[in-house]
This record gives sequence, C-alpha cells and structure tokens, in this order.
Amino acid sequence: MTIPEKSKHFRSGRAFTLFEILLALGIAAVILGVTVPFLAESLGRSASDEATDALAQAAQATRAAAIDKGEARRLTVFEGGLKPDLAGLPAAELAAGWKLEIQRTGDSKFRKPAKREVWEFNSAGICEPVMFRLSNGRETTTVLFDPLTALVIPDE
Repeated sequence: MTIPEKSKHFRSGRAFTLFEILLALGIAAVILGVTVPFLAESLGRSASDEATDALAQAAQATRAAAIDKGEARRLTVFEGGLKPDLAGLPAAELAAGWKLEIQRTGDSKFRKPAKREVWEFNSAGICEPVMFRLSNGRETTTVLFDPLTALVIPDE
C-alpha cells in the first residue's frame, strides 16, 4: 500500500512539534501556578497553628452563643484543650502529645488548669483575658485572647 503524497508532509509520529511542546508546558505552568500556593499554605502550617486555630474557633463559637442566648457561656479548660458547656459548640481537642497551660490575670506564671476550671463569656460576649501556652516538647506557642472580641492577639 502506498502513502498518498499529501500525507508525507504531516508528522510521521516520531516527534512532537515545537507548538505541541510549548502548549503542554503552558498547561503545566497554569496548573502549577494554581495549585502550588495552596499546597505551600497547607504544608507550611505548623501543628501549633492548627492548635491555636482550634482554640480560637471554640472561643469564637462560645462568645457568639453567649451573645445569641443572652446568658453566660463557659469553656472548661483542661490540659487537652477546651470543652464548651453547651452541646453543639465546637470543642478544642489538642492533638496527642500537646499540653495546654493557662495564665490568668492574677497569675504570675503559666500553670496546669485546675480541675473544672472554666473560662467564662458573659451575655455581652466579654471574657476574662487569658493566655494559653501550648507545647509538645519540641514546639511551644503562647496564645493571648482579646477580652472584648475573643480573637487571638497576634505576637508582634
């Protein structure tokens, strides 16, 4: 069988054209440009950042519930995290190996939480300013909460 004269000018199937290579590289660059920032952010988050976020989420939900219900709400503070007094609110359970310590306004240093120690948000959502120290033996971070908003005050 002979190949028609016209098809001899087309690719023989042994190599890619410059246009095809550039097109493939362009598509790969777009895909990498979109996914790399998300991957870098998720891989760059430390375990202490995740623990801090869990505490902040529990504090914000408890504050919102206190304002919404118009009555005080409490978080029980224990070495493993924070537990809300109202069902349906998120707890802040620390990962295995992490310990939470607390320092209240009158305390001179961080200490283990006392049995049944609570952090209270009044009906206006205002709470006592507290600091928590999270540690796992390798990493330690301190978390300070704003008493008016219950937001984490960033380290400066």
